[in-house]
Amino acid sequence: MESRDLKVIHNAKVYEGRGKFSQALRIEGGRIAGIGGNAEILESVPAGTEKIDAEGCLVIPAFNDSHLHLLWLGRREGMIEAAGALSIEEVLERGRDLIVRLKPEPGAYVQGAGVNPDLFTGEKRDLTRYDLDKISRVHPVIISRHCGHTVYCNSLALKMAGLDESAPHVEGGTFEKDANGRPTGVLRENANALVRKPVPALEKDEIRDKLRLAMKKALSVGIASVGSCDVNGPDFDEISNIYREIYSGAGPRVRVTMQCGISNSDDILAGYIDRRLSTGKVLYETPESGALLKMGPVKLFLDGTLGGQTAWMRQPYNDKPETSGFAVIEDALFRGFVRKASEGNMQIAVHAIGDAALNAVVSAFEGVTSPGNNPLRHGVVHCQVSRREDLERMARNNILALVQPIFLADDMHILESRVGLELASTSYAWGSMEKLGIPVSYGTDAPVSDLNPLLGISWAVNRCDPLNGLPRDGFYAAEKVDVSTAVDAYTSGSAYSAFSENYLGYIKPGYFADLAFIDKDIFAIPPDMIHKARVIRTMLAGETVWEI
Repeated sequence: MESRDLKVIHNAKVYEGRGKFSQALRIEGGRIAGIGGNAEILESVPAGTEKIDAEGCLVIPAFNDSHLHLLWLGRREGMIEAAGALSIEEVLERGRDLIVRLKPEPGAYVQGAGVNPDLFTGEKRDLTRYDLDKISRVHPVIISRHCGHTVYCNSLALKMAGLDESAPHVEGGTFEKDANGRPTGVLRENANALVRKPVPALEKDEIRDKLRLAMKKALSVGIASVGSCDVNGPDFDEISNIYREIYSGAGPRVRVTMQCGISNSDDILAGYIDRRLSTGKVLYETPESGALLKMGPVKLFLDGTLGGQTAWMRQPYNDKPETSGFAVIEDALFRGFVRKASEGNMQIAVHAIGDAALNAVVSAFEGVTSPGNNPLRHGVVHCQVSRREDLERMARNNILALVQPIFLADDMHILESRVGLELASTSYAWGSMEKLGIPVSYGTDAPVSDLNPLLGISWAVNRCDPLNGLPRDGFYAAEKVDVSTAVDAYTSGSAYSAFSENYLGYIKPGYFADLAFIDKDIFAIPPDMIHKARVIRTMLAGETVWEI
């Protein structure tokens, strides 16, 4: 092999697995070819070999976010950024400021995201049409709650969508009206599509640019692989072709496993199966980097969110006893999708947040798996509010959990008031999942939550706010995990969920050199300092694709 195909990383702390570290790596043709001490590796290569001095950095497998939305992440640029707003008025001010800054034409849609009323310091309520009319009356305004499952819109947006007192009931969603039957501007779950229907679709160039922007953001925090849900059936060819264009050109790139929504449609699911788009099928690869685009699971939604009180619970919400949330799809139809996808050799990932939803998903999966045997690696996305017996059933049938530890940043403030102390104590149960042997992967659902994996690791390890250390001992501290468990869930665990564990997720010979360089040793520093660590270099197949 010529020296230009070789490189060495030395003077590092290389993570090989729990409790095992080395100092240096040899990379050949984009893959790990040797691991050992500095002298051993440096002496194994000829003169002229590229040498990268890690200057004592921690080197781990590049992060792999098991569930996010790259296109949605890229689209947040140019929107009203409502994340972190502490009052309704602050959201409105941000909206007015954006209009002043961007000067959209009258009639152009103004969109936003990130609202979390649970964090408001004053009145904690949903925004209404009357609130958003104060942003603009000449632009249709649509702002989504931070979870993405509830949207708020102004009067013009309702008018543009033709939504008035006569708007019909939406199966699996709610279109809220006041005591006089007038729309309030609050839409939940399947009803969201009603107000978004008139919004102009992005042009192809816009989609490509926003995906590239999102990839650059991912690389900047050490993420080189993602499971991304950007497709909802009819747009599969368009989105997958845009990904191919990105990979065939210059610029930032991350590996993508496509998680494909089916909009509760038999026809969409049948289309995937008829085209033999089975899970794991490689859709784009290069000799240097291997698989860059793969077919992943079909994605189903079974319920909503805890914050929006649409997560499907077995018992009514403590703080809203008139509801227990709801399933967004009828049980027989859901089970039919699970069966048909399994017969078509397609992995299934189901959004389930409430304990009733988790129970229903596990029951459906038990019909297509057996103890210790889940060959298609069906999994539960989020898996937040849980009862011990359902976690035990997941472990027994090797059902995957694709979880987002950073969700606790918001949800620990509302969990007990929503579901009570007993159920709260068995929820967000990452420690129990590990002990039971459930295959776990970590992610962020970005842009729902911050993309930075080091923040997610901090939440998994400490279960407290990194800024103030509260609650002092951690929120239900028995569910903490150690740093190795968290790093593995963010690397090898996510690789397993995407059928990539034979070439990604570990630092060992033959695996692609997808690596993250971290400026602090998160295995050795005090756990409450993990959130201060930074990724300073990201590599994909041995090439530096981002660095400070």
